[in-house]
Amino acid sequence: MTPQQEKQIADWNSRQSDEIQIRLIETKDERSVKFSRFCEELSSIAPKVRVVREKNESSEAPMIQIGDVVRYHAIPLDAELEPFLDALGMPGKKHADIPGHIQNALDKIDMPVELRVYISLTCPFCPATVKQLLPLAFENKLIRITIADGMLFPEMAQSDNIQSAPTVLLDGRFRWTGSLELEELLEIMTNRDPSDLSAASLERMILEGDAFRLAELMLDKEKIFPAFPDVLAHNLFSVRLGAMAAMEEIAEQNIKLAATVAEPLWEHFQGQGDEIKGDILHILGESGNADIIPRLKTISDGSYNAEIREAATEAIEKILIITDSGEAPAPALRQIRANVQV
Repeated sequence: MTPQQEKQIADWNSRQSDEIQIRLIETKDERSVKFSRFCEELSSIAPKVRVVREKNESSEAPMIQIGDVVRYHAIPLDAELEPFLDALGMPGKKHADIPGHIQNALDKIDMPVELRVYISLTCPFCPATVKQLLPLAFENKLIRITIADGMLFPEMAQSDNIQSAPTVLLDGRFRWTGSLELEELLEIMTNRDPSDLSAASLERMILEGDAFRLAELMLDKEKIFPAFPDVLAHNLFSVRLGAMAAMEEIAEQNIKLAATVAEPLWEHFQGQGDEIKGDILHILGESGNADIIPRLKTISDGSYNAEIREAATEAIEKILIITDSGEAPAPALRQIRANVQV
């Protein structure tokens, strides 16, 4: 840090009355060293900041987290230091300077929002965009903001096809480059089709205990959201478990809708570990889709381990029970039954 930055932090620290906690998520990535060094210097200059270190082997990119809603895949120095310091004091506080019409729009957001802001430390316009967006996350906890330095993490920028900074992505679908009209962003946030929610948004709903809310959204739309199979095959068991609970709720209320998950979910089967394969087979059984039985039969009769073969057999049995009850669509079921012995 430069002497000027150190003074900026020290002056900010002198104005704080309470301890402020941030989380440093360290990974195997060698860039974790830079994050660690920044946090050590920050807490040394600003004793009011307490850094909680966490090791996360499943995450690839190190980050600094403020509260539950702001993540920095960036070292916030230079012009980015001011909005970062401002954000440290935001959790748990109301922001009186938010205009009424902005607050009204924020109050209407009832679905998770994933914002990703790509910055560059040399960009003169990025700090204004960051300052514009950060209060939103602390006013409505459904909004999560990730700030990423595209120069420090070029692989992220390449993955999102970032050509310049600042660039703001909403749920990975909507994009703004350069100046941002906050009213336009909020209008899209409040009027989104829930079926467009990203896998990250669905994952977040599940982890925050809203699996049945997710099921209700899909039942209301009479549509399995395109990102839903991704969370059914998620690496984290807690995410899969919540997604399976949502799927079972859908199957109980609308088995025809549940049947439509089979084809996209089947695409996730190969290449998974046995635990995930077993969960996928369970859901394929719950879907009641008889069209998937021949493929399940290749698993039950195949060279898979005994538990996977048994799971495939149980899935076939479940589908046949559902189709016998007349609750599930069973195209060409007579021919399927003729070819399947369970």
